[in-house]
Amino acid sequence: MKNDDNSLSEAFRSSEMNDRIWLFFQKNSKIILVTTAIIVSIATVFGFQKLWQNHEIANMQTAYASIKTKEDKILFVKKYKRYKLAGVVSLVLGDDYLENSEHELAKSAYKNAGAILKHDILFPRAVIGQAMTEYKSNNATAAGKLLNSIIYDEKFDRVFRGNAAYALANILKNEQKSEQLDSLLKDMGDIDLYPKFVNAIHKISEEN
Repeated sequence: MKNDDNSLSEAFRSSEMNDRIWLFFQKNSKIILVTTAIIVSIATVFGFQKLWQNHEIANMQTAYASIKTKEDKILFVKKYKRYKLAGVVSLVLGDDYLENSEHELAKSAYKNAGAILKHDILFPRAVIGQAMTEYKSNNATAAGKLLNSIIYDEKFDRVFRGNAAYALANILKNEQKSEQLDSLLKDMGDIDLYPKFVNAIHKISEEN
């Protein structure tokens, strides 16, 4: 009899719990349905975005492999400007323009590359390209400012800082600005460049 009482008590407790759960859902059904719908919607959106991004990246890789002409590069950069690879292609495009003395187009390509690669290790490469375009456009002052922004900023890779210093040393030599070149040489120790760049800049100074 005692076992029957215990079973009956457990049955009542179980029934009471079920009733409470049912009442909770009845009272809060709208909130629960809305919350569930929101969660499902968010999960669906993120899932769709992930699928779309993977699809877009696959298309981008195919498009990159198909690049043959300058026009292909331009279209690639426009279409995939959200991705760093478009920044790299814009750098190459800038080099093409600079080599052909199309200075305004080169400047625009380098600026675009810099905007895309703003937080990437290659960002200084875009600034150096822009600086060389400024110099080729007979604007040595603007070129020097751009190169200095790379040379003296420790967050950039030493290779790019060294390249910027080497480019600036050549400009100062060509512009016959001996004092500024001497000042750059004095800063070499503080800038902490690779020895090959320091030696190259010393050689430029000796030739001046």
